[in-house]
Amino acid sequence: MNNLCFNRFTLRTDDAKTRRKILRWLALNYRLYEYLPSDAEVRGRFISRKPFPAEAFRRQIGKLRGDRTLFLRIVSADLYTLYVEANVYLRGAWYRIFL
Repeated sequence: MNNLCFNRFTLRTDDAKTRRKILRWLALNYRLYEYLPSDAEVRGRFISRKPFPAEAFRRQIGKLRGDRTLFLRIVSADLYTLYVEANVYLRGAWYRIFL
C-alpha cells in the first residue's frame, strides 16, 4: 500500500520521561502534525507511509517495558482504501482491532 495513512494517537503515562521518549521517536520517524498535551496525557496525529507500523512500535515500546502506567492507543486510517485499524498498548500487551 503506497497511500498515506493518517494516525490519531492517545498517549497516557505517569512517567514524563517515557512520554518524551515516545513523542521524540514519533517526531523523528513520522510526520507528527498535531500535538495536544495535558497533565498526564498527550493526543495527536501523525502520518505514516503504511498502515499502522506495528513492528516499529513494538520495538520502541519494548524498550519501555518498566512503565506499567503506559497506555497508547493509535487509530490508523487510509482514506483511499477505507482501511481502519486500532491498536492499543495496555498493561504490557498489544491489542489489535479491525473495523
